Amino acid sequence: MSQQQIDSVCAAIGAIPEVIEAHTTTGDADLMLRVVARDTADLHRITQSVQLAPGVQRSSTSIATTEVIPRRMSLLLHRLATDDS
Repeated sequence: MSQQQIDSVCAAIGAIPEVIEAHTTTGDADLMLRVVARDTADLHRITQSVQLAPGVQRSSTSIATTEVIPRRMSLLLHRLATDDS
């Protein structure tokens, strides 16, 4: 995305209901979005909406196929609670 338009890009993407999370990132990409879609045709429609947002220059899509470790916090919280340092 155009760095000068980050606020307008985020506002436009935030208006897309299927975008359920957005994070700025380091590296090759500027934003990482998590979206929900019914199927690949719906994902294409959502991706097109993202690409039409003013300031978006290109996008790349990845699809998660299997959750191998679900989101978890208990192990980390337990370690922090019992850490002596």
